Amino acid sequence: MDDDLATRILVSESLEQAGFYIEQAEDGRQALTIYERNNIDLITLDVVMPELDGFATCVELRRRPEGAQVPILMMTGLDDYESINQAFKAGATDFITKPINFILLEYRVRYLLRASADVASLHESERRLTTAQRIARLGYWDWSQGQNLLRLSREVCEMLGLDPQTSEFPFWVILNHVHEKDRNFVDQWVDEIWQGGKSRAISHRLIDANGNVRYVQQQVEAVLDAFGNPSHLYGTLQDITELRRAEERIWQLAFTDSLTRLPNRELFKDRLDTALKLAKRRNSQLALLFLDLDNFKRINDTLGHGVGDLLLQATAERLKLSVRANDSVSRNEAEEQDESIARLGGDEFTVLLPDIQHSADAAIVAERIQASLSQPLTLSGHEVFITPSIGIAVFPQDGEDPDTLIKNADLAMYFAKHQGRNLYQFYDATLNEAAHKRLTMENQLRKAIERNELSLYYQPQLDLPSGRICGVEALARWTNDLLGTVPPLEFIPLAEETGLIIPIGEWVLRTACQQAKAWQVTGIGVARMAVNISALQFIQPRFAEWVMQILEETGLEPMMLELEITESLLMKDPEGASHTLQTLKNLGVQLAIDDFGTGYSNLSRLKQLPLDRLKIDEVFVREINLQPSNAAIATAVIAMAESMGLQVIAEGVENEAQLHFLKAKHCNEIQGYYLSWPLPAAEITAMLRNLPALHEEDG
Repeated sequence: MDDDLATRILVSESLEQAGFYIEQAEDGRQALTIYERNNIDLITLDVVMPELDGFATCVELRRRPEGAQVPILMMTGLDDYESINQAFKAGATDFITKPINFILLEYRVRYLLRASADVASLHESERRLTTAQRIARLGYWDWSQGQNLLRLSREVCEMLGLDPQTSEFPFWVILNHVHEKDRNFVDQWVDEIWQGGKSRAISHRLIDANGNVRYVQQQVEAVLDAFGNPSHLYGTLQDITELRRAEERIWQLAFTDSLTRLPNRELFKDRLDTALKLAKRRNSQLALLFLDLDNFKRINDTLGHGVGDLLLQATAERLKLSVRANDSVSRNEAEEQDESIARLGGDEFTVLLPDIQHSADAAIVAERIQASLSQPLTLSGHEVFITPSIGIAVFPQDGEDPDTLIKNADLAMYFAKHQGRNLYQFYDATLNEAAHKRLTMENQLRKAIERNELSLYYQPQLDLPSGRICGVEALARWTNDLLGTVPPLEFIPLAEETGLIIPIGEWVLRTACQQAKAWQVTGIGVARMAVNISALQFIQPRFAEWVMQILEETGLEPMMLELEITESLLMKDPEGASHTLQTLKNLGVQLAIDDFGTGYSNLSRLKQLPLDRLKIDEVFVREINLQPSNAAIATAVIAMAESMGLQVIAEGVENEAQLHFLKAKHCNEIQGYYLSWPLPAAEITAMLRNLPALHEEDG
């Protein structure tokens, strides 16, 4: 830009020959117009021009955002310093005087363009760095010896809620924003820097101007003087709040139970391991309580899993309230919550009691937990009652590592549950022996059918009016090479608990039906084969179909099969039981209530069921001629059954006095040792084949 045409032509030709593309303007207004239409890399300006001189044009160019960095070369014939000074004040990058040395002009232009490119590259790097720091939420600070002020970057100021326009602050400003629970830790870190100039990176919490907690990470680099003391400190401060929250979330997912927010098994084992190491150093005792909620499955099944989840959450809260502060072992740094309680899964919880003085201390806590959990709860409109069974293991006598302590406390809980529930039980070595025996029994029982270890014994039943054998009851027996003969009272409950009763029950029913059919073919007249049915079998959806299939396979007439069902089973699900019984009755089988008198049946409901027979439980028969109450119950059952059109059989008859009493009360049938012990198939077959008919007068 120059108002002198000759100068414009000479400058243009010189620069064009050097390889540049040139735009010309004769005054400032025209120059501004050309600049706005083109992407200009460098501008030469003559100082003295009419209307808008070079100084004013330079100022106007610099006011434009896109003109802030473009190189401007002032050309002037003036050689006074004031003009040069004014040129730089207006924003000129460099100047050259007239008359112009065109060789020098070319070099001057090339230098300015190269410098401009470097500056542009530097600005781009700064922009990228600023963007990266903003995205990473990273700021910096520095401190120089001799001044007690920190220079803070905009990012640090924004983190702390300080005015970014004030870049220098007293050193204590950052320290005052440190979370009070991290202040000692940060003070120690600062001392390390002052004393040696070396420091590790640290993470801690800050409180910003709005009172929000931020997690930050700081790193420092120190420049030391000749004496080894810090003369300059350069520090970075990065906001890692989002990262820390994400880590905490991952930690929660990995180590806490999502339903109750309690530690899970893995975290609890880690806490227990830490507590054990501390107890070993202190030579102190430690107790572990293992809890299981009694009948939790029943609540889940009847009220739904939603109510079950609410119950687990309520249990967690009650456990927290039950365990006092001095019962706890450690705390989660993030949540500052008691970590002595954990949910291991399902309805199993653990409580850790460190540094107890006596084992009785654990019993006190167990009783407190029992009292708390036993209080009624209202969940989703349902009043719920729950009790815990608690096992207690004590370090060091019951185990010195987490796995052993948990296993032994679990074992003690198992025995507490089987002793009647809502109890606590301390572990002792005999429990291991019992558990080992039970495990061995379970493993052997699983193979009993395929090894042909099961057998059926048969106990005859006598019809009192006719004096004839009217039926037999099939009773399972088990003899194992390792365990010997295992009593039914031991292996039948185990089969019920493990679910093995279903295949065992199927084998029993099929074998009994085959035996009854064999007797029928050989002419042995047994009118009825009675088979006990477990609750687990009875509630199977296809139980009736399964009975029909076995009858068809064996060819036994349905009327020759009697299924015995316990009285308590009818009370658990009256509607379902009634439907299943009616389906069985439609098949033609006979139905009996076993152990009658022990389940407190609803008599009106009982009257509606398609039953054939009631069996008076042996507990009432045992002293029927000695205890008036037993005699009254037996008499009432016989009279009630007669009024309902049902037959009555009394089991457990062991002597003649009992027999005469029952005959006098018109009991229909008896069963017991007085008549015969249960016998294997060959012996009962021989007995039935050779036994003459008994008559009333024979007794």
